[in-house]
Formats: sequence, C-alpha cells, structure tokens
Amino acid sequence: MKRYDIADRVRAVLPVGEQGAKIFVVTHINHSEAGGGDVPKSVRPKVLVGHRMPGDGWARVFSVFGLILKLVINDLPSPGKGSDDPEYRVTAQQRNHRFFGTWDGLAGRIMAASQPLCTGGVVTAIAVSESTLRFVYWQNRRWGVKIGDAYEMGPCFRRDTIAWTRRRGKRGGDVQIGFVDGSWGTLLLPAATEFLAEFPGSLTADDPVP
Repeated sequence: MKRYDIADRVRAVLPVGEQGAKIFVVTHINHSEAGGGDVPKSVRPKVLVGHRMPGDGWARVFSVFGLILKLVINDLPSPGKGSDDPEYRVTAQQRNHRFFGTWDGLAGRIMAASQPLCTGGVVTAIAVSESTLRFVYWQNRRWGVKIGDAYEMGPCFRRDTIAWTRRRGKRGGDVQIGFVDGSWGTLLLPAATEFLAEFPGSLTADDPVP
C-alpha cells in the first residue's frame, strides 16, 4: 500500500473544510515498556464491524500463533496506568512515560482512538487540518497491502485542546501530544518528523516533558 493511496482516499471522505488536511498513518504500539502505551481493550473502539476481505481468515489464524509465542516469552503489552494524581505526574514526567492521564480524558481518548479493535485489517489514519485532528479507519487486507472500500470516521480532537507536542526519543516514531487538561499521550507515527512539522514549536527529545 502506497502512502499517497490511503491519503487520497481519506481526504475524499473528510468533511468540507478539512479536505486539505495532511494525512498520517498511525501504528499500533504493540510492545511492553515502562511508562505504558498499550490501551485497555475496554476503552478501545471496535471499528469496521462486519467488514472482511479475502485472506483475513488465514491471517487471523497466523496471528494466533504470534499471540501464543508472546504468551510463551511473556512479551504481551501491558495496559498503561491511568491516573491524574499530581505526584504521579511528576514521576511520569521524569521517566518520560508514554501516557499520563485517565482513559476518559483527552490523552486517554486519543490513545484509544489510535489502537482500534478490528476483526479484519485496518489502517488507522489521522487527518491534521488547521483546526482538528480527525481519525479515519480504512479497511485493508490483514497483514497485506490491499486496501478495501469500507471506512469509518473516528474521534475528532480540536487543535486548540493541544498544549504541546514533543518527539519522545531521538530515534523512532514516538510522538507525545500534551493537552490543556495536563494529560499527554503518545502516537507511533512512521512520518513523525512530518507530523511534528504541522505543530510549530514542537519540543525535541532533549526538552523535558512540560
């Protein structure tokens, strides 16, 4: 799947006024790490229910083997801790955690939106316009590159609720987004540099978490 293919499709279904948005693909954080990052299943959205593509069934069978392997080596993601305790926030800042806040807060909601549950394949895209960040879920073949016709609009966040953005590490695609309620979450973006360019004044990994 070419990035511009999904970008063109997503732009075509955006509301009027957002069709000039920049489109970014979000990757699911799928490995354990101190500081959380994986969202509890109870708050992750179920998307594209009932939509399947040829080959999804076999891909799901193979994914079960991967799950068994992770169970054996104890490498399953651990749901991040949800807390709005000011003392814990200091610890989260100092340790550069992926997430601070509650799962019903702004950061919790954007992280949940980035990690949807889907029985088939799904591309999670985020459209960044002048005023919003909008999630769009697009059908694709599980473990494949072919994209389908089904899509679903996801949550939308106003840009004026974002207080800061920051590259979490000097390498990799972890991008932290801080909100006006004091929470922050992390999106894993292959095009992290381009995403941060949409937010003038973005912090670097050398800057402390605000």
